[in-house]
Amino acid sequence: MCAGVETATAVVTGVMTLAGLFTGWLGYRIRYRGDARLIAGYRSGTPADVERLSRVVGRVGLLIGTVTVFAGLIYPVLWIDPRGKTLYWLGYTIVVLVLSGYAVLATRQSVFGPNQ
Repeated sequence: MCAGVETATAVVTGVMTLAGLFTGWLGYRIRYRGDARLIAGYRSGTPADVERLSRVVGRVGLLIGTVTVFAGLIYPVLWIDPRGKTLYWLGYTIVVLVLSGYAVLATRQSVFGPNQ
């Protein structure tokens, strides 16, 4: 590979960047274009605040896309041992799970109301 980057590292960087760009694009479509049908489990006939639902899910999609692109691009720059790489990906996974959990909790309020 070029500049001393291993093939596996280049593949991880490419896949993470493409996955992040795609996730960010989905978040953009949901947030700014109002494509609520892209939200998993959304039914157009149910009583829900579609604007708030699109805002929350779209914002989280954009954040996860940004974090994923950043994680993929910064990975080849890091000079860490195998244990450090494990912690790096564990940290990435925790951030994505926290953002996803926030989206689930916030959208439950949009769909069911604040008191349920």
